[in-house]
Amino acid sequence: MAKKLFSFFKLPETTGRFLLHLLTWLLVWATIRYFSVPTLTKDNLATIEHAAVAVMSQTLIIFYFLGYIVFPKFLYPRRLIPFIISLLALFQLIYITNYYEFSYLAQISNFKGQLESNYIVRAWNRYLNPNPWTVCFTDFKIAYFNYGWSFFYVTPVLVIKVMRDVVSARTHNLRLERDRIQLEKDNLDLQRQRLTLQRDNLNLELSFLKSQINPHFLFNTLNAIYARTADVDEHAADLVMRLSNLMRYSLYESNRERVVMTKEVDYIESYIELEKARFSDKVAIDYQLHGNPEHYFIAPLLLISFVENAFKHGTSRSLSSSFVNISIHLEDAKLLFSVKNSVPPKNKSLDSLKQTGQKPGGFGLVNTAKRLALLYPQKHKLDIIETDQQFEINLEMELTSVSHLQADTQL
Repeated sequence: MAKKLFSFFKLPETTGRFLLHLLTWLLVWATIRYFSVPTLTKDNLATIEHAAVAVMSQTLIIFYFLGYIVFPKFLYPRRLIPFIISLLALFQLIYITNYYEFSYLAQISNFKGQLESNYIVRAWNRYLNPNPWTVCFTDFKIAYFNYGWSFFYVTPVLVIKVMRDVVSARTHNLRLERDRIQLEKDNLDLQRQRLTLQRDNLNLELSFLKSQINPHFLFNTLNAIYARTADVDEHAADLVMRLSNLMRYSLYESNRERVVMTKEVDYIESYIELEKARFSDKVAIDYQLHGNPEHYFIAPLLLISFVENAFKHGTSRSLSSSFVNISIHLEDAKLLFSVKNSVPPKNKSLDSLKQTGQKPGGFGLVNTAKRLALLYPQKHKLDIIETDQQFEINLEMELTSVSHLQADTQL
């Protein structure tokens, strides 16, 4: 409630709280000075003012001592014994203070020598009779007057503060519980995403294993073809060797956590050369590499799906100006990867993808985006731009440098 009031008047919480305390104490002071003490004492102005100042001072001291020291340390943590001892000690100290206060007020009172003529003065007189210091615990009338004179005005203010503290504590606990539940929900969502990605990867691996031929037999066959064509057609032999390298990288490097960027670049370049041989001069293929890939690490087979997607959807026999542009820029442990391809006209597969809200590339791009989110969280930015004539992918990500990883390993 107070916070809403502060925000309504556009006040900082600290300033608003100070003004609220000030207003409360001004009201209490007005009640004590102009109503309660004059009504009780019916005495001269000096007596009224001294008594009002004394009562107001005790009210302030009791409020801040109990409200900001005793209650937070003993009452709220339910340390009842120290709490009760603190209350008794404070009650005793107030009694002693009142004794000296009433001794002074009795000297300046108009009823000096007529101590039986006024109720409040009779109470003062009872205080001033020879009594042990513990009489505030043994004489009910003195205990009652001690409370009424010094604790009466602070009690409702303390009750309001305790209620506010309890509500604030409950609200704070509810907020913490809400944050804890949200954190658990986020963790569960993250675990679910990890499990989904692991399942997709396992399905891909299973599909690959089901479709592959014995790798040793395949590599031996490719080597035999390479040996027979090396002297006859050097370009064909080079393509066979590139195909062999592609399969070897896919089989033996894909399960690693990271590989040197050079291997990933070699894989992409070999794939591009094979596509160039397939399309000849029917597709304009532009490939550019800037930087030193041997200086960085990257997760294996992370970029190839973007390249595959470009050749799959960016080439068409009916489009005379088909093109695929690929750019790799490495600098200061950052990768800027760009793939652009033409979009064939009246491509039914693309139209169906658009209607379902998917981008060209299907599961390949979706899985790659998931891998990026899992392997490079907060360290990459993937933008996909699609028009009627062009499909473009821009990836910016942070890489681990070889020197940095070696330094961490040595440590």
